[in-house]
Amino acid sequence: MPIFMLTVALLAIIIHVALIKQRSAKKIVEITLLYLLVISVGAGALISGFMHVFNGPATAKIIGWQPGSPFQYEVGVADMAFGLIGVLCIFFRGSFWLAAIIANGVFLLGCMIGHFRSLAESGNLAAYNIGPNIIIADLILPLLLIGLYIVYQKLRN
Repeated sequence: MPIFMLTVALLAIIIHVALIKQRSAKKIVEITLLYLLVISVGAGALISGFMHVFNGPATAKIIGWQPGSPFQYEVGVADMAFGLIGVLCIFFRGSFWLAAIIANGVFLLGCMIGHFRSLAESGNLAAYNIGPNIIIADLILPLLLIGLYIVYQKLRN
């Protein structure tokens, strides 16, 4: 799912940038941040949250977890909260974006550590524990958002 959401975000970015008349580095970085926050973080986390909460056993299986843990519900609710924050980035900018990036990044990087621990402790090689989707969603995307936000701030000044 993360690769799909990133692909959708990238297509939206390309279309949006192609349609604007006055392109600047600042505008392109802003559009990129907006779509990554709304689609990859927002919609992606909402979908992930719904999967954990409403399809828990199947979701646990693709992650390599034991189904039935009450913590899966809590992870799902946290995902939905971050998803809502990501979607709200359409309406709020500036420091709200920074807060969304930091909060979501801390959560996802923490999840990445959990996935690596699961790999080290139990050899969990499930696709959604340590596969490319997880590496992109939990490691690369948060770092990319932090980097883009720093560039965006420098271009604004």
